[in-house]
Amino acid sequence: MNTGLSPFFSNVGYYVAISLYLNQLVWCAINSPTPTPLSLPSSQYWDGNDGPWSSFGMLVGTPPQKVRLLPATSGNTLWVVLPEGCIAGDPSDCSSLRGSEFRVNQSSTWTRQGNYYQLPLTTQDVLGYSGNALAGYDNITLGWQGYGLPSLAHQVVAGIATKDFYLGSLGLKPQSVNFTTSNNPLPSMLQSLRNESKVPSASWGYTAGAYYQQPRVFGSLTLGGFDSTRFAPNNVSFPFGADISKDLLVGIQSITFDAGSSPLLSKGIFAFIDSLVPHIWLPLEVCEAFEKAFGLVWNETSKLYLLTEDRHNRLVDLNPNVTFKLGPSLTDGATVDIVMPYGSFDLTARSPLVRNSTRYFPLKRAENDTQYTLGRAFLQQAYIIADYERSNFSVHQTLFPSTSVPQNLIAIRAPGDTVRLSGSKGGLKTGAIIGIVVAILAIIIILCCVLAFFIRHRRRRRVAAQAATQEAEEARYQKPELDTTEITIPQQSRDIKPPGLELPDDANSPHLWPQEMPSKNTIPGKADVISELPSKVTSELPTEAASELSGVAASELPTEAASELPGGDILNPKPTAPTSPPATLDDLNNVSQEIKEHLEVRERQSVAPVAAALTDEWVRAAAAARDKVKAEAEAAKAQERGRRAAEIADKRTAIAQERALIAENRAAVAETKAVMLERIMTAVSY
Repeated sequence: MNTGLSPFFSNVGYYVAISLYLNQLVWCAINSPTPTPLSLPSSQYWDGNDGPWSSFGMLVGTPPQKVRLLPATSGNTLWVVLPEGCIAGDPSDCSSLRGSEFRVNQSSTWTRQGNYYQLPLTTQDVLGYSGNALAGYDNITLGWQGYGLPSLAHQVVAGIATKDFYLGSLGLKPQSVNFTTSNNPLPSMLQSLRNESKVPSASWGYTAGAYYQQPRVFGSLTLGGFDSTRFAPNNVSFPFGADISKDLLVGIQSITFDAGSSPLLSKGIFAFIDSLVPHIWLPLEVCEAFEKAFGLVWNETSKLYLLTEDRHNRLVDLNPNVTFKLGPSLTDGATVDIVMPYGSFDLTARSPLVRNSTRYFPLKRAENDTQYTLGRAFLQQAYIIADYERSNFSVHQTLFPSTSVPQNLIAIRAPGDTVRLSGSKGGLKTGAIIGIVVAILAIIIILCCVLAFFIRHRRRRRVAAQAATQEAEEARYQKPELDTTEITIPQQSRDIKPPGLELPDDANSPHLWPQEMPSKNTIPGKADVISELPSKVTSELPTEAASELSGVAASELPTEAASELPGGDILNPKPTAPTSPPATLDDLNNVSQEIKEHLEVRERQSVAPVAAALTDEWVRAAAAARDKVKAEAEAAKAQERGRRAAEIADKRTAIAQERALIAENRAAVAETKAVMLERIMTAVSY
């Protein structure tokens, strides 16, 4: 039975698995919330000792502690300022100036990881930056209370004290974090959001904000997409650099400004976009061209182009616009222009960079091509969209819409996921999505109908077969009624002879077989006078009785009758001479009648006891034979009942095995469903 049912349940499990898989797809398409981009609101603060810069709020630890951070396009870790970052001699509001301190001893979920580590400054150390960090794990929340943004547990948090990075930073790269070796990589914040389906992809869009704009415009940071209201679109796509530490690598084909005829940079260079540093690092000859064009003076002590108020006012009156022509290559191909007004170069340096707050021009002298960098100052006028799922990015001119213009967040979907949010460019339209969902539902309904028909047909066949088998079994094992059953006595039982009444074994004996009396009178002209005995009696007569009947002596007849018969004794005639006159016909009739009556009397006297004895013995023998047959029939019925019980037990065992197989198939279907669910959720998460 299992062999016949196994393919059935295998097919059922297959179709059920397909139905569950399609059902799960429909469920994900209809009910599952599609991850949407996350927009981190600005902290509403302008922070930094080399800015001011628009910062973003975060919550770290348990209970949550507020910190203000700057996005780091080259980082993958959350950096927070420790209390050790403010020491004696620092301003009294040092903690606030540095975006608030994070106190690890006040967080119940903080887990320290080893001792202090050197900050992973692969691209910044060539620029002169350095520092150590206290690494550990803690819970973080994007934004502040009430923003409704996700929280992440057990995230890598690095506590810093160095003043090379005055504020903490929010690493945007999805690459894993390693403390000491690569054998234990830990997910970054963006990768954790991606793994937990909190964002549609590992991507982001960012612009640093513009303090110089009127009104001031805060920065914009979107995870998993971008805000289309904050930039002018273009069709230029940049591939990630071969060096993963310098992925946002662009070719600067030229740098010009509208107040002069000579380009500030005439030979193209490759530069790395990095918001972790504030300055623009260019070759020395380019810096000298800037000095000549804008009257800049290099301060060797502070290593900055400091501006006097007079020079600042002159530049404000001149209001030059510097244009960076960018492209994937240095000489040809598609390009995009990023225009930076003087206001984007008007920054303020504070302690500890300088003793007193001073305006400065964020240009730095690079000693070699490893230092060519477009820092945070460049991102005031540039909007960067980075897509780590496709390893490319784009650079756009920043727009500064009015605060009355709502955001338009566009999701960047992972490869293979073309479904977009309402208002997005590309992807499937709402009608197409509805059509796909309806088609999938129709397929599921058809499969369910076919499956139901198949199961119903098989069930009907099985029920009919079971009914037929049951009827046959009931007819076969029906209990016989004793009072209506005809018992047939075997032939050997009929041949049983009562003891003491055995007939002679001699086949030639004249008494072995029943003797038939003559049926007609031998006397001419007379009717029947001798009757034949019943066969049942004569066949069972003992030898003595038979001989006695066959040898009736004429001497027993009346003397006068016997002497008058011709030939004397009618049974044993002897030749004698006639001594009297011949008998008449009436005399002969009288004699015959007397003989007949005599024979009947002798028959009744001799045969009746023997026949009675024979009948009793035969009845007893027949009863014994009947009892024997009954016993044999009862034994046969008992044997048949045992065989039937064994068959029923076998059938019950088979049914139990079938039920076990059904349970296994149900478990397999449940497991298939779980696997399908896991695969679908994994696919959706990616």
